[in-house]
Amino acid sequence: MMQTPANRRKRSDPVLRLLTWCHSAAVIALAAALLILAVAKPKVETFFDRYYGIALRKTWDLELANYIGVMLVISSLLGIVGLILNSRRLRRKDDHIHVTLLISLIISLVGLGFFVRFIMLAH
Repeated sequence: MMQTPANRRKRSDPVLRLLTWCHSAAVIALAAALLILAVAKPKVETFFDRYYGIALRKTWDLELANYIGVMLVISSLLGIVGLILNSRRLRRKDDHIHVTLLISLIISLVGLGFFVRFIMLAH
């Protein structure tokens, strides 16, 4: 019977730390894009806005919308780099694919598709 080799990893190596940084930065960039989206979209008029006569912006803030695209591109690139690094780390049975990295990449790419469509419709 063959024995599995002993795990010689005493601590995380630079590739694993870089993978963690890519994962964290991709999620932060995605969250930033969502926050910018909330600020850039047109405001919805409420009862209090009508009652007090508060004027609201009824169009998208296109300057902020450009930052949404930048954040989505950064998140997508970091997700791709993270998945490449993760694929290099799947040699041992206790290594795993970072599912949240994959999910954030998919969300970033879908958001980027919507963003490009939005820009095409705006011009």
